[in-house]
Amino acid sequence: MSEFPHTLVGRGAEIETLTQALVELAAGRGSCAWIEGDAGIGKSHLVAELVDRATGQGHPVLIGHAEQLMQTFPLRAVADALAVTAQATDPARAAVTALLGGVHVDGVSYTDPVRAAAERMIEIVERTCAERPLVLVLEDLHWADEASLALLDRLSGETDQIPLLLVLTTRPVVPGEDSVRKLIADRAARRLDLAPLGGADVRALAGARLATDPGPRLWALLESAAGSPFHLHEIVDQLDRDDLRTLPDGRVELASETPRPGRLAESLGRRMDGLDPDHRQAIRLAALLGDRFGADDLASVMAGDPDPALRSAAAAGLVDLADDRVRFRHELIRQVLVSQLPAALRGGLHDHIARTLAAEDHPDTVVAGHLLATGDPLSGWALRWLADRPDAALYTAPGAYADLLTRAMSASPAPQLRAALVRQLLLVLFWLGRDEEVIAWADEAIAGTADPDLTADLRIKVLRSLARRHRFDEALRVVAPSVEDPGTSPMWRARAAAWSATAQPYVGGSEEAEVQGTWALELATSVGDPLGIAYAHTALAAVVDEEHAMDHIRAVLAVPGDEPEAQDLRFMMTGNLVVRATMKLGDRTLEPMLDEILAAAERAGSHRTPMLQGQAAAICFDHGQWDEALIHIAQLDSATARQPLFAYLWDVRAAIAYRRGELEEGARILRAAGVPEFSPEEDLSTLDRHLVPAAALREETAGRLDQALTLRMRFLDLPVGPEREGLAPYALELIRLARALGAEDVAQAAAVAVAEVFATPGLATRLTIDACQAVVAADPGRLQTIAEKFLAGDWPMYAAFTFEEAAAAWAAAGETPTARTDFLRAAECYDRLGADWDIRRATARFRPYGIRRGTQASPRTARTGWEALTATELRIGKLVAQGYANPDIARELMISRNTVQTHVSNMLAKLGKRSRTELAREIVLRSRESI
Repeated sequence: MSEFPHTLVGRGAEIETLTQALVELAAGRGSCAWIEGDAGIGKSHLVAELVDRATGQGHPVLIGHAEQLMQTFPLRAVADALAVTAQATDPARAAVTALLGGVHVDGVSYTDPVRAAAERMIEIVERTCAERPLVLVLEDLHWADEASLALLDRLSGETDQIPLLLVLTTRPVVPGEDSVRKLIADRAARRLDLAPLGGADVRALAGARLATDPGPRLWALLESAAGSPFHLHEIVDQLDRDDLRTLPDGRVELASETPRPGRLAESLGRRMDGLDPDHRQAIRLAALLGDRFGADDLASVMAGDPDPALRSAAAAGLVDLADDRVRFRHELIRQVLVSQLPAALRGGLHDHIARTLAAEDHPDTVVAGHLLATGDPLSGWALRWLADRPDAALYTAPGAYADLLTRAMSASPAPQLRAALVRQLLLVLFWLGRDEEVIAWADEAIAGTADPDLTADLRIKVLRSLARRHRFDEALRVVAPSVEDPGTSPMWRARAAAWSATAQPYVGGSEEAEVQGTWALELATSVGDPLGIAYAHTALAAVVDEEHAMDHIRAVLAVPGDEPEAQDLRFMMTGNLVVRATMKLGDRTLEPMLDEILAAAERAGSHRTPMLQGQAAAICFDHGQWDEALIHIAQLDSATARQPLFAYLWDVRAAIAYRRGELEEGARILRAAGVPEFSPEEDLSTLDRHLVPAAALREETAGRLDQALTLRMRFLDLPVGPEREGLAPYALELIRLARALGAEDVAQAAAVAVAEVFATPGLATRLTIDACQAVVAADPGRLQTIAEKFLAGDWPMYAAFTFEEAAAAWAAAGETPTARTDFLRAAECYDRLGADWDIRRATARFRPYGIRRGTQASPRTARTGWEALTATELRIGKLVAQGYANPDIARELMISRNTVQTHVSNMLAKLGKRSRTELAREIVLRSRESI
């Protein structure tokens, strides 16, 4: 191994670990390295050594740094690494720059420009990795914004399939402080926790710097560095020749009996004292610009030539002038310089910087970043600057602007200015989903808006916030004035009426909703407003019968227009259309639309993407495509998956694991979902209804049938309507379990309850109702017919349940041959799903009747190896072998890029391959063998 720089004394094991990562990267295998340690412990020097080695081996290296000043601005940390700037000439990077500035690109309507920018950033990384292995470094992750963390979380999940070495440095993660950072750290294949240097290493480092060993007093001073290489260097650097003397044995000792202070602040004080007073002032001002800044920016804010001050600071070891941007030699130096400024002065200087940069048309995010660092109240120019921001600019960083606009309200702006600011505040709060705050500011925002159309827009947003809080009466009252006001334009009256119609059914006004929705549709059509037409069709789809509802959904999809709201509605209604077609009507011809809309939603950065993934997963689960269901679920990030809205997907994952006999995996999933163990002391009455079936499976697979029945009986308490209909299929299992335990009264109650699900149940629910009643009536012929219908609709799990119950009824009636036929039909369905546990359970159930599967049993579904690959995976694999990157495969197959990524990861796991290169080689070899 080569000699390390002096600053890397004691880091041999860490260098060896990172060197191995480079060896694997050269072989096409990516990984994630997490380097954690206190400030000054040597993280950056370790990264510098890695970068030197990577560039020496010909690997491209991209390096970014998160900064405290930009922490509230989405994706700035990763944008820095990928060189996404206003000067970027590469079309892909220029598009990301435009999106982060609130500008739509490629004629696409972006419902969330930050999400859309994140997708394009991932594409940049994937395409770079398709050309050659890449090292991507992001330092100071403790300052990274949430969107950057989420993007890095996704990239860390891709390192199993693309040649990407992702290197992340951070100060220690506080447990529970940041779940995303913690998740990335836990996922990292290489986690390096840098501890302070031990005594021997400190001596070695000091000896290397001093060219000899330290004497006792000097050693005591060096020990004050507490094992921090940076602090130790600072101590040595502040020692002048006159401070030291050479002992007779050759060691170096402090010349004075009184040890020199070793604190960083005092060390920097000595450095600063050596500068010209004007230069000191310039460097303190520079410290407020951030860890890295342009010399021209400093020139603007100091109104003079910064070069003499920067050269002096570089000579004093404060800054580095090596690249096109000035940077402080260490983050700690800048922080100390900033902390030495009084708080009031810091705030005033940040205000000065913000005003100067705003006057020179610097990016809004840079100006806003400095405004966030000012004190209260915000100055007058800042209030006017905020009021002038277009809505698109606010949308690129709503969290930061929400903070600024909230502070603006306490600055007592003039009435007209306040009215403009409070309207903006309500907008960003609405985009952030902070509904209670939207409601709190609603009256003032509405009262201060003179334009009737802008008022209608605000009223609609307040209605939507109130509706999300289930305050439907208030929602209707808020929007009513805009519906009734003749001064409001017909376009906005129609939109307001349409949104009013969406709230009406929740206060018992379905007929009123249909009347108002119809009026809104007519009015919007008369003025040719595509968005108003879409709103009206959306409202009507919820209150008319199923056949006409499908017509309204299709009408929404056909509405032209590229406004983000119209795009959002199309995403939502496409998912609803496919779900209704498959579950209500048993029509699967529209399913390909879901793949196409998923790709479009991903590209547009829609917040509907997780909802569409969930709908796709539910459809795949019900239709027996369990691997595909897991593919869709795997694409949800951890924060999204934990939202109550997606609780049903934890049930899907756990149910698949339990039914396939993977009991430990099922238990792990339920623990991750927060489902407690069943016990007399544990109250499970508050358990999310969607998690109850999986919890019952956990009990039944463990042989605790009574507990399983208790949990499944929760179905009887569900309110009549959509909630009960959504869980109707589980009534079959409740009845099976109740009859197995002799609880016929429970089985009878379940058959009655499932028939009360909804006024117009869909096909799957109607068949479930019929099946439950046929089980209770012990009518095997009827069950057999229902099972065939389930098969025709491609619901294999429900068909298996029903064939099994038909077999049980035949066996109880002494019709053993017929019973065996239906049992084998059930087993075939279970085999198709890989439901090994159900096969074992059913086999044990029919053993007393002398019914066995015999030698004709179907082979178990493969979980690993070539035979485990699905048809979709084989198609993707062939494109991987041809050198296609994930974005290109997605476009070729018209599916989402995230879907491709997850499929590739699954293929690697099934085939036991460690890189995309190995996967491509295996596919090529298999293709040759088949010729």
